[in-house]
Amino acid sequence: MTRLFLLFLITFNAYAMDVIPLTFSHDNAAMRLNLSSPIGVPVKSKATVGKVIRKELKTDLINIAIFVIGVDDTSLKWLAMNQERLKEMQAIGFVTNVNNLEKIIALQEKYQLPLLPVNVDPLLSYIQVQHYPLIIAEGAVWQ
Repeated sequence: MTRLFLLFLITFNAYAMDVIPLTFSHDNAAMRLNLSSPIGVPVKSKATVGKVIRKELKTDLINIAIFVIGVDDTSLKWLAMNQERLKEMQAIGFVTNVNNLEKIIALQEKYQLPLLPVNVDPLLSYIQVQHYPLIIAEGAVWQ
């Protein structure tokens, strides 16, 4: 639950940004950090690409719009189709199953949406969903 809280805290602080400033650091201290938990690259998740059935969420914990994608073709097509709606919602993107920061930076530049490399397993477990791409907003999860 602490990891989930930290994830939401970081997201809440970034929600108004168009693009999250991601940079490379070759500092030895930064290299020793375990950023893959919950944020950093590479990010591996148990979640897979698949169909998400719309359902209402019975929680007040998630009160901002969040979307989850991978860097696979299905996720990228979904992102292109939903880009404008995600911008209108001021949604924060969590990118999972990604190996490098360059890919995330390129996606941010192309779609002009804030994206974070995140292990989404705790979040998806909390909302009882196993697949992405998806949106969590307005008290529901859907694709």
